Amino acid sequence: MACPGVQGPPSADERVTRYMGLVRAVVQRLAANLPPHVSREDLEGYGVVGLLEALQRYDPSQGVRFETFAWHRIRGAILDHLRSLDLAARSDRKTARRIERAHERLAAQLGREPSREELAAEVGLEPEVLDAELARLHTLVVTSFEELVARAAGPEPATDSGGPEEAAERGELLEALRRGLQRLSERERLVLGLYYYEGLTLAEIGAILDLTESRVCQIQATALLRLRTFLAQQGFVARP
Repeated sequence: MACPGVQGPPSADERVTRYMGLVRAVVQRLAANLPPHVSREDLEGYGVVGLLEALQRYDPSQGVRFETFAWHRIRGAILDHLRSLDLAARSDRKTARRIERAHERLAAQLGREPSREELAAEVGLEPEVLDAELARLHTLVVTSFEELVARAAGPEPATDSGGPEEAAERGELLEALRRGLQRLSERERLVLGLYYYEGLTLAEIGAILDLTESRVCQIQATALLRLRTFLAQQGFVARP
């Protein structure tokens, strides 16, 4: 019989309740770029699955904060669910790959970033139509870029001892990303900074910059295409 006033370790339910705010924060970030028919309640459910996995696998001796470790697990579980839904039609994925390959091909041929008009001509679309396609395919482009960067970065420090070689590779990747960002326009860097560092939604970024959400989508997708091409040229991302 437990002594009065002495509490045992928190139960799984209590720990989930404690970190539900983290799950909701991940869902809010991801849901900002998803169609309205995707249920946030469903996303939170899969986020809880990721949280439970994080609670089971977290090792404080690795020197990583639990919140940081859990964020990646929660996000990964939700993304796995979204992939299973196959939100993007096969034709959309094909279009996104075609635009990415055209961008890499033109950059290699021209020795510089292709202009909006040059990329549109290479893809066989009018510039305005290309802009609309990039906005529509925004989620695909963002997810593709983030997954490629994650693969190039190697194992997560929290799940791998991360020897000198892995640390050096991550350092080289960060330096390549820094140089790639310098090649972007000021507006592109601002949009990426507000999205990735400030954690703002596309709608919030649009309000700050006095742009439509669709225009913000297009700017971010174009910037990530340019960064992807630069990383490929540096050997971090295998060309398709």
